[in-house]
Amino acid sequence: MKDNYLIIFLLIIAILFRGSIFNLLNNVASYLISKDESLEVKVLNDKINRLYNEYNSLLDFKNNINIKEDYIITNVLKNNYGFGNLIIPNGDFNLNNEVINEEGLVGIISKKNNKTAEIKKTYDTNLIVKINNETGKIYSKDEDLNLIIKDVSNYNNISINDEVFSISGNYIGKVIKIQYDILDNYLTVRTIDFNNLTYVAVIKDGA
Repeated sequence: MKDNYLIIFLLIIAILFRGSIFNLLNNVASYLISKDESLEVKVLNDKINRLYNEYNSLLDFKNNINIKEDYIITNVLKNNYGFGNLIIPNGDFNLNNEVINEEGLVGIISKKNNKTAEIKKTYDTNLIVKINNETGKIYSKDEDLNLIIKDVSNYNNISINDEVFSISGNYIGKVIKIQYDILDNYLTVRTIDFNNLTYVAVIKDGA
């Protein structure tokens, strides 16, 4: 019986104050919807800002590379600094295409998979290089990831700080050490920084 009285009392209160209760519920609903919309707007703004920053970064990269050949810009999916190959999305390029960034030669396309491709870094390529009017060959790297170049004639005009290029003319680095003797004849070349690579340009064949 007491329960019936309570129900009747609550119904009377609801009828008498139905306007106030309706306004309260409406305000609560509006507040919750407003909070959801505010969160949606923030997420959307964050996404727009991220895309805008990526666009500016890509534009800066394009403006900073200085090559005349036809090329494709792509992003680096995986960069194990000092270890293994770089991974990029598979694209319209071929094995042994040279790959550069703003500083110089990164490496060559060494493998194409279903959805990705691999870039063998410069110090693992055994590429023929040019120093002034001389040629040499990349053999390995030292502990600081500098290139070790051999097969260079003892009779040359190579000096410290001379620039080294690929046969295609892409910048590789500068000579920082010269050693000529019977047992060990080589150049040490400081190459580009492979850390934090975000974008690279793949130079296409037939350009």
